[in-house]
Amino acid sequence: MAERTSKRSAVWAGLAAGVTVAAVISGLVYLREHRSAEYAEPEPYPAAGPVLPTAVPAGPTETVSPAPPPSAPAARSFFPAAGWLWTPIGPDPALAPDSATWVGYLSDPAARRIADLYRYGVTLVPAAAVTPATPRYEVTLTEPWGGDPLGVSRVPIPAGTAVPPGSDGQIAVLDPTTNEAFGLWRAVFDPQANTWSASWGGVTPLDGDGIVRSGSATATKIARYAGVISAAEFSAAVDANTGLAHALVFSTDIAGPDFVAPAIKSDGTNTAAVAVPMPEGSRIQLDPKVNVDEIPGITPGEKVIAKTLQTHGAYAVDKGRARMAFVFEALPGADNADPGDAWEAAGLEWDEFELDSIPWSSLRVIAAG
Repeated sequence: MAERTSKRSAVWAGLAAGVTVAAVISGLVYLREHRSAEYAEPEPYPAAGPVLPTAVPAGPTETVSPAPPPSAPAARSFFPAAGWLWTPIGPDPALAPDSATWVGYLSDPAARRIADLYRYGVTLVPAAAVTPATPRYEVTLTEPWGGDPLGVSRVPIPAGTAVPPGSDGQIAVLDPTTNEAFGLWRAVFDPQANTWSASWGGVTPLDGDGIVRSGSATATKIARYAGVISAAEFSAAVDANTGLAHALVFSTDIAGPDFVAPAIKSDGTNTAAVAVPMPEGSRIQLDPKVNVDEIPGITPGEKVIAKTLQTHGAYAVDKGRARMAFVFEALPGADNADPGDAWEAAGLEWDEFELDSIPWSSLRVIAAG
């Protein structure tokens, strides 16, 4: 823990002094190479069992200053018709009738709100990574859930692509050559046969609305690539002290069997057994009046998440094992203790980092429609 505290202090001091994320990452690489061999990795979050209470800020820190600066304009290089993903939340939005009840659950001090950085992150293959030389695969889907949703499509997957080790094992691919976006759930590569398989998957037009109508890789049929936090955009936002230019996605243990747009399906089973489960597809927002920069002890990474929640919000797209687990890109070479330099440089120092500095009681749930 002493090493973590020292590393966190170095990160914050560097960012506060105007050092870029790239420079902080260079320092973290040095620290990792010279850290003590006795350092122990944290235990992964258990699939079930009692959860100890964690501290949650008592309430919002308000300011009379203008609202936080908006995220940089979205390029919409994928899913340009997905207004639900790219369009900021307007002023004074209508709230869901059960907003206050759901916020009570979401901000429960005994629950966990985490960043899925590694085991349950998503390996992203952006359009820029797909070239004429990229290997293409007929991915075999092993679940007997009907016809093959991938059809005759061959998925471009670069050599050496790693699958996150959590039970979901998800990969999301943007293919500019065929104008397709793929999502694979429980993906597996067989190096001896040079083949890829997955339990299930889906495909949707790259230039469409980000809703998958042939198969799926999320419970809601929202495309797996949509809303995942990539390392490149995250580091740029840390340097600019802004949020991201799109809504986020998360899983939750209060998801029920109902769903609202943009979701067209749900797998929710209300594993938290709350009285009023929340439909999948629900969109949350952090009150824009909260002065994120003035929250004591908040990490640069939590600032990015909080500011994005103020401008674009986040959608519940799957049931999960935490109260809220936000989905990040899984980076090559990561592990539980070192999820990747982009995340560690912003203070998110290990997988399933608890986002305790964000004032979760200042959330609201936006009315669907």
